[in-house]
Amino acid sequence: MKKILFTVLATLGINIGAKSQTERLDSGLKNILKITADRFENNNHAFLINLAKDNVVTVQIVHGALIEQISTPTNEFNFSINLPFDNEQEELTKFKELKISDEFKYYEFDGIPCYVMNFGNDQKLTYEIVLDVLREVYHFEKSDIFEFEIFDQGPIRR
Repeated sequence: MKKILFTVLATLGINIGAKSQTERLDSGLKNILKITADRFENNNHAFLINLAKDNVVTVQIVHGALIEQISTPTNEFNFSINLPFDNEQEELTKFKELKISDEFKYYEFDGIPCYVMNFGNDQKLTYEIVLDVLREVYHFEKSDIFEFEIFDQGPIRR
């Protein structure tokens, strides 16, 4: 199971609250991005969104301040996609074949290859890239049922 970033944050006792919903991938993703922006953008709270299929987290959308490789000095609100490829060589190969993959930053977490990209507060672009990755790399469809979890990680300290 790929709850890498969530596991790290929970271990540190940072997890403040959670909201979970189960929906079709396309509508659920749009809803969760809107809910996150409405709830956290004005106060610049850090957040973590898990997109899970069959109890396995496939993609994480996070506030970029939570990942050193894409954090900025001001750490303004943003949507960043975090893709850990834990024991998923076939999926990693498919991801690297995507045109957009070159724009992601590579890092390792406990030896696990991960890719991350910051999309600012652009919900539409975040939605499109997440859908593209889930369709092209994992062969999911827009109509597949996913679980969406939002975790409030508290205000960003500057």
